[in-house]
Amino acid sequence: MNARERFRRLMAYEPVDRLPVLALEPYEETALDRWRTEGLPEGVRPEDFLGMSRLVHVPVSFGPLPGYEQRVVAEDDRYETVVTHMGATVRRRKDNPSMFYGHVDHPVKTRADWEAYKRRFDPATPGRLPADWSATVAPRLNACEDPVGLCLFPFFFRLGFYAMGMERFLSAFHEEPDLMHDVFSHFGHFVLKTIEPLLGAVRLDYAVFGEDLAGKNGPLISPGLYEEFWCPYQDPIVRALRDHGVPLICQWTSGNVERLLPCLLTHGFNAAWPLEVVAGMDAASLRGRFGHDLRLAGNIAKEAAIAGPDAIDREVDRLLPLIHEGGFLPALDDMASPDMPFAHYRYLIEKLQALRLDA
Repeated sequence: MNARERFRRLMAYEPVDRLPVLALEPYEETALDRWRTEGLPEGVRPEDFLGMSRLVHVPVSFGPLPGYEQRVVAEDDRYETVVTHMGATVRRRKDNPSMFYGHVDHPVKTRADWEAYKRRFDPATPGRLPADWSATVAPRLNACEDPVGLCLFPFFFRLGFYAMGMERFLSAFHEEPDLMHDVFSHFGHFVLKTIEPLLGAVRLDYAVFGEDLAGKNGPLISPGLYEEFWCPYQDPIVRALRDHGVPLICQWTSGNVERLLPCLLTHGFNAAWPLEVVAGMDAASLRGRFGHDLRLAGNIAKEAAIAGPDAIDREVDRLLPLIHEGGFLPALDDMASPDMPFAHYRYLIEKLQALRLDA
């Protein structure tokens, strides 16, 4: 049984011998810099060094094409202000360039701006898929021994945030609802048409909608807004995935998304991750509330991995009943950060790898 088979069986509540141990979130580059001074070989990924599985995303672009020219527009000793490929102008620290420290400007300020911006999201634009997709990439994905899936990123919330800025994006649902329906309608159609050629070509184990639409205290939009603006344009995508046998449809968001889960389940989702502990997400509580309809992943507090083996042991022990029940994949609930020693991360991974589920 390989990791791909374990993933599918685990999420279907079927018996497996052991976990497909993987990272749900990427690693901060500054964490990798530290780890390379603590035993991780130069040029080697943690997954390879530690014998982990991984989520293999189909290499399809949902971003603007052509993308905006990425350039530095201002800098000082500590910070630089750059234009991203999404057209947003962001400020970031030079010693941690993967983390943004403030959005300065955005490409969509008016309806006319949106009419120009939307032209960059055309499913027929060359470059959405690799040139050797049919001959090389699709066959390789079908033969892959790790779980293969679609990561729809950016999706509605991230798109709006990058294009309009958080304040204008959130206020526009009330002040310019017609504009927001057009944004969601256009982007939903774009995503659907972009994935249609993939669905018959690759056996997919999951699809994740990359949103980050919640904060520590709850979702950043109400269930009512979600029902009105998300569902009409998201439902056709979910139906297409379901019709092609994709078994896991996941809402991928940080923060506490619990208030939206009833609506998500009603509209075809059956999974959520990474379940941030500091945001009050508790996998056991969610299983008690939603039962086997909701598959779960993550929920190992990053703070425990920073603290060390004793805290890691407590986290894993807390989750053991759910691990044995199935439909749950334990993993770190956030990006590995530079305050996390490599020895602690390695301890976590090796502890999960040592768990036997067929005993």
